Amino acid sequence: ENISGEVNRLNTLITRFLNFARPSELHMKLEPLAPLVDRALKRVHDQWPDSRVVVERHYTDGLPPIALDADLCEQAFTNLFLNAYEAMGTTGGTLRVAMAPANSNGRSGIEIEIADSGSGIPPELMTQIFNPFFTTKKAGVGLGLSIVSKIIDDHRGSVRVSSDPGKGASFRVFLPCG
Repeated sequence: ENISGEVNRLNTLITRFLNFARPSELHMKLEPLAPLVDRALKRVHDQWPDSRVVVERHYTDGLPPIALDADLCEQAFTNLFLNAYEAMGTTGGTLRVAMAPANSNGRSGIEIEIADSGSGIPPELMTQIFNPFFTTKKAGVGLGLSIVSKIIDDHRGSVRVSSDPGKGASFRVFLPCG
C-alpha cells in the first residue's frame, strides 16, 4: 500500500511537470465563468470534506461569457482554491470569491478575486510564488501557482497577488472578453 501510494504520487508529479513544460494547446470556446469557478470550488471542497472553510460568493449578475479553454481555466482555479484551503488548514476560515466586470490595460473583461483568511504570504516570498518548483509546503512540488500563471498568461489575462501576513492572501485573476 505504501509503495502504491508513492507510485501514484510520483505519477501525479511527473504528469504535472509534463503538463507545465508542454506548450498549451488551447481549445477556446465561449463559456460562462461562474459555473466553471463553482466546479473548481466543489472539486476542492470535496477534497477537504472536514474543513471548516466558509465560502462567500459575490458574483455580479449578467457577466458575459469569456472565450477560454474550460479545462485549463478550471485547473487554474482549482489550484488557487486548493492553496486557499491549505492556507487555512483544519482550523478553517473564510474564502471569499468575487467576480465582476473589470478593465485592465484598456481591455474589458472579468476579474475574479480569491481571498482567504489564512496565514498570508511573507513579503520576502511574494516575488517567488509563481516560480516553478518554489514551495513552502513539505509535501508540495511548487507547480500549482506557476501552472496558474501559465494558464492565465496563455489566455492573455493576468494574476496579481496581495497579502497581509497573518490575515490572508488575495489573488486577482483578470480574463479579457473577446
